[in-house]
Amino acid sequence: MKIYLIQPGQNELGSLTEKGRWELNTLARRLINEKIGVNRIYVNGHSISRQTGNLLSKTLEVPIISDERFSEIRKDVILGNLNEFDLENLQCVNLFVDEIVDKKNDALITIGGGIHRVIISRLTGMPLEETRHFSLTPAGISTLYYDNSTGRWRINSLNDVNHLRLP
Repeated sequence: MKIYLIQPGQNELGSLTEKGRWELNTLARRLINEKIGVNRIYVNGHSISRQTGNLLSKTLEVPIISDERFSEIRKDVILGNLNEFDLENLQCVNLFVDEIVDKKNDALITIGGGIHRVIISRLTGMPLEETRHFSLTPAGISTLYYDNSTGRWRINSLNDVNHLRLP
């Protein structure tokens, strides 16, 4: 099983920019060429997440599943500074991840960087604070896979943006 974490494209004021749409179209072509086998794209209620998911859904011809139980993770949470709302939000994100994993199908998730960090932490067991070192740029893709031989989740790629290189 693989989980593809897509960072939304460049955006301003709650909308994808022209460059952001180009970045995501370029990423979508890459995903088609690599013949990824996802049957769902997961988004949350954030407008950029939905816009990114809609663009990829149309190109990849894969339905969107929207889950609005959680919001983006604050930077302070990554550093361990939590309040009661943050704890509830993290529980919702963890439930979301567990539900996706229980389906045992490859999945594409396009949600903000804080949630990506929580997903990486949840699946790999890496402390959430350690993920603060990760650079997540617009339209970057990170891939996690379940290693059957060890029974553990592994990071295959982190913030891969090779599709954005100009020839």
